[in-house]
Amino acid sequence: MSASAEVRGMILRCAKTGKLFFSEKDAKSHNDDTGFAEFEQVSPDDKVWLCVETGKVCITETEMAIYKKRDPSAKTFEAKTIEFLRERHEAGQAKRAAAAQERAAEGGAEAMDVDGAPAAEDAAPDPPNISRETLDQLLEMGFAQPRCEKALVRTRNAGLEAAVGWLGDHADDADVDEPLELMPNILAQADIDAAAATKSVNAHLSPEEKQAKLTAAVEAAQRKKALSEREDEKVREKDRRESGKTMVKTKAEMDDLARKRDRDSRKKEKDDDLRHREYLRAQLVLDKAERVAKKDKERAAAGLPPLPADVPKPAPTPAPAAPMPKDPAAAAAPRVVCVPALLPVLPVGEATTLMLTNRDFLLEGFVETAAKLADNVLKNPTEDKFRHIKTSNPKVHERLIRPTGGESFLLSLGWRRAGEMLSLPADVGAQAMADAVAALSARYEAEAKAKADKEREKLRVEREASMRARTLEKDRLRAAMLADRKEIQARGPSQSIRAVGLPTNNGGLAVNRLNLEEDPEDNRPA
Repeated sequence: MSASAEVRGMILRCAKTGKLFFSEKDAKSHNDDTGFAEFEQVSPDDKVWLCVETGKVCITETEMAIYKKRDPSAKTFEAKTIEFLRERHEAGQAKRAAAAQERAAEGGAEAMDVDGAPAAEDAAPDPPNISRETLDQLLEMGFAQPRCEKALVRTRNAGLEAAVGWLGDHADDADVDEPLELMPNILAQADIDAAAATKSVNAHLSPEEKQAKLTAAVEAAQRKKALSEREDEKVREKDRRESGKTMVKTKAEMDDLARKRDRDSRKKEKDDDLRHREYLRAQLVLDKAERVAKKDKERAAAGLPPLPADVPKPAPTPAPAAPMPKDPAAAAAPRVVCVPALLPVLPVGEATTLMLTNRDFLLEGFVETAAKLADNVLKNPTEDKFRHIKTSNPKVHERLIRPTGGESFLLSLGWRRAGEMLSLPADVGAQAMADAVAALSARYEAEAKAKADKEREKLRVEREASMRARTLEKDRLRAAMLADRKEIQARGPSQSIRAVGLPTNNGGLAVNRLNLEEDPEDNRPA
């Protein structure tokens, strides 16, 4: 494909005015008319905005916003593509060519250009260029923007004085506020002057030279676009790598936090189990002491001496022999029987105090589950299934047995253990349990509130102490500054110093000696 054919298939945009060109002829004509020779290649998929009311095409969103301010009737815009504009442009060219052929068939031949299209007289004229500096000056003087633009276009951008004169002469015209049919290009005055100079230079060029210059401009636009795409690809690749590093680092930090939470949770569970075991051992010792004291009291009441401390315990009754299993492998495997420890029945008050030693999440889970358990028994007093709970159930154990004193609290409310089951007898109501759970929840909330109040009071005291310390420090600094001022005032004005020029030796430098006016004797050389 030749360079000329490649140029014809491209969509170009003027770098100064932003106007689109779909053919080599249009770009060349724009270069001849305006002197602007810088073009850039655009993609057919780029977006444009078409005004439904006026048919104006805006290349950028900024241009669309400016156009809305200029023309109040422009309210609705539809998003299109540059390919849509090219199809509409080609359809218009085909329609004009068909009309020209009809007129030629009727007897009049219409002038055609070198590309076979109708003559340039039917083509849409380029929008005029106006100076941004002059427009800003007119706006600062209080004129409306449509009037300012119309004045600069009518005076051919002749300057501020000519525009002000035109505005004064046409202030009473009926159409002075109507927008122009072709919206002008607002450019810097330097760009307009450069375009005019380029146009005057291009006027002396031959068609071949103009074609070569346009081709060079197009190739420069292609190189610029390719370089921009490569730079954008580098930036995207760098961002992708940085994003990947950030994601890896964030995932590693989240994994570290998860492992730390797991370690802390396991350590807390272990500590809670140790504290529970210690509590059970202490309770067993207390129960044994109470039983011994009770037996001694009964023997004393019967006139018998107390039992010695070293009396051996009676041997436990052997359990009946289990039937021989049929499977020899099952007979060889040891049988493990887990018997839960029997806890003493504490008063409700002591059990409540013991429950309050748990952490917040354990206590809240116990209160929620125990309240639901009591509510089920109250609503269904005859249903036996609500009066039995299996402590080996993971959820039941986690919420009711794991908290320190949880089982003791239930035992104090009438529940009884039978193997791995906790049961509430049929003759025991659940209202007392509901009241005890409500009292436990209220006491927990009161203690939490008291603890929060204590913390707030502590913070308030610390803040007041800090404010008093700062006040004392400010007072001390203020007193020190006042004492310094008084000392300086008592000392009087400082001694004045004057410089005395000394004669230079042979080849030496002049040296200044500082003498004090009050005591010149002190400045004599030693």
